[in-house]
Amino acid sequence: MDDAEAKERIDYLLDFTNLTDRADDGYQRYSTGMQRKLLLCRALLRNTPIIVFDEPTSGLDPTSAEEFRKMVIERLVRKEGKTILLSTHNLQEAQGLCDRLAILDRGNIIAMDTPDNVRHLVIEDRFLHITFADAVFGAEEETLVRELEATEKVHSISPEVNQARKFEGVTLRVEKDLDLAGILMTLAKSGLKIRSVNSEDPSLEEAFNEIIGRNGSLKHMRSQNKEGD
Repeated sequence: MDDAEAKERIDYLLDFTNLTDRADDGYQRYSTGMQRKLLLCRALLRNTPIIVFDEPTSGLDPTSAEEFRKMVIERLVRKEGKTILLSTHNLQEAQGLCDRLAILDRGNIIAMDTPDNVRHLVIEDRFLHITFADAVFGAEEETLVRELEATEKVHSISPEVNQARKFEGVTLRVEKDLDLAGILMTLAKSGLKIRSVNSEDPSLEEAFNEIIGRNGSLKHMRSQNKEGD
């Protein structure tokens, strides 16, 4: 770039990252978040359409990390139309930022799809969190838990009981197409006062562990088969 073009681009990027007021300060005087912003300026200097980030929010405090993520999505992707390739171990960040993601194991892509599809790739279940008001865990409640556990499409149930035997709620792992009517009817018949019902899909972290675990098991089986041959 010629001098005039470089100056215009630098001024734009300093304003873009809110560093204009600190432009004449030494790099060593910058906070970690400001240093990361300056590295972003350097990466964007030539205005390329594709940008690669490697753990961009690592080491940043929560506020700076959230500011960086908003900058990437709202300015670089939505406003400027850039394509971002992001390498990260932060699965929550990947789930929130990425349109598509790939899971790598020992250099091989073992899953690639949208975050929602990857989350349901190997885990077909969802979780129900039901909380109660003014409930005590006794013999009747133990029977209720066993009845819920025996319900079709319920795979597991975890009662939440504190040290004072207060029955705070239950967490059920169920098939994602389960009709809640039967569960709620059973609870209503028991006389328990339901405070809240929340449905939660599996997290990307849970799916990641499941996918990596299955991939490791497959490799182990293949290794055994080769030894047998």
